[in-house]
Amino acid sequence: MKIQKIEEEINQLKIHLAFLEKCLVEIQQNCDHHFKRNQYYETCIKCNKVNVLYY
Repeated sequence: MKIQKIEEEINQLKIHLAFLEKCLVEIQQNCDHHFKRNQYYETCIKCNKVNVLYY
């Protein structure tokens, strides 16, 4: 019984996490980015989107 409850909670959290990830992507796509840059990557100070500058 306890295992089923844990699995149910894990599944609910996965669904919630997927929803939050979708919201984050949407916010980052609609952001008017202001990047702070260093040698290897740049990070938007508004939405925390990261762009890698060198591979």
